[in-house]
Amino acid sequence: MSAPKNVLVTGATGFLGSHLTARLLQDGCRVTALARASKSVSPRARVETVLEEVGVSHFHHLEVIEGDISLPELGLSQSAKKEVLSATDELWHCAASLSFQHEDREEIFRMNVEGTRNVIDLVKQMPRRRLQHVSTAYIAGNRNDLALETEIDVGQTFKNAYEESKCQAELLIAQEQRKGSLVASVYRPSIVIGDSKSGRVTHFHGVYAFIRALWSVLERLRRRMPEPGPVTLPLRVLGAETQTLNFVPIDYVVDGMVEISRRPDNAGATYHLANPSPTENRIWLPNICRLLRVEGIQLVGENSFLKTPMTKLESLFQKQMAFYYQYLQGEPRFDCARALNALRNTGIECPPTTVEFIDRMAGWYVDFLNARAT
Repeated sequence: MSAPKNVLVTGATGFLGSHLTARLLQDGCRVTALARASKSVSPRARVETVLEEVGVSHFHHLEVIEGDISLPELGLSQSAKKEVLSATDELWHCAASLSFQHEDREEIFRMNVEGTRNVIDLVKQMPRRRLQHVSTAYIAGNRNDLALETEIDVGQTFKNAYEESKCQAELLIAQEQRKGSLVASVYRPSIVIGDSKSGRVTHFHGVYAFIRALWSVLERLRRRMPEPGPVTLPLRVLGAETQTLNFVPIDYVVDGMVEISRRPDNAGATYHLANPSPTENRIWLPNICRLLRVEGIQLVGENSFLKTPMTKLESLFQKQMAFYYQYLQGEPRFDCARALNALRNTGIECPPTTVEFIDRMAGWYVDFLNARAT
């Protein structure tokens, strides 16, 4: 029987990182989580609290060390660094700034590019020099063709600083890999949503922020209604019905990453953990509106606002949802051939985005919002 693998994880308090850490612990790995302290909570307490939310109840194979990826050598003390270097078989780099605001550009690059550079510098000192890096499929930026797993920078422009920073981080890794300084596998999830079986989600970014914004508007309207019921809300949303969003459940992403990482012949490559069949906007948006019991919301092109200026509500909603509107107007297509080949005959498959699937994913969150409001 092989000895348990010793793994260092960054970003263990995030959505993907917490689920990955839970899975690694479940598989018997000895996990060291790098985490920052808050003003009132220790790094270990932060990590344990988040892991409890994803179902972890035993922490005897978990170590937590204080550190910060934005600092050289991750801010580790010399003794902590020595212990990490001697005991780590591989490093899973999940930590990242998920901000998409232009005014946060400097911070985004500090965390996502310089943070990755600091992680690389540490991995190069480890005996096995093994890096598992979590990126995003959206490094493809504004491409409208098929983005291949073998490609990084093909001259594309980007929708925001987050996409650009994650692309630059991959370029750093590729450069070191060409030198033979490390062995890195890169995983590119698309839009990660809740568990495929339960719909449960623990962090509310992306499409969940869009749902929450709609839900909040509807709640305010319902408070003024004499009786609860469906709401008619004339709201034009800038987007194209036939364009898609690429949703992948968290369990598919984590199961896929862990399975791919197990096989030595998979090392050193990049994998799109995206849905081979992305969901058209005209499928997911009407079904979310049905769950929210609202009518009147429609996707329109820019010409609609030239003919009829935005209402106050439409203007406010577009300002709040500016980031998400970018993706409603189109996204790249992602080649998943290498990932699908690596997962063949493992039983790990991305479920199709059916109406039942949307009901489970979005329905869980709508129920969560409703319960929290009572």
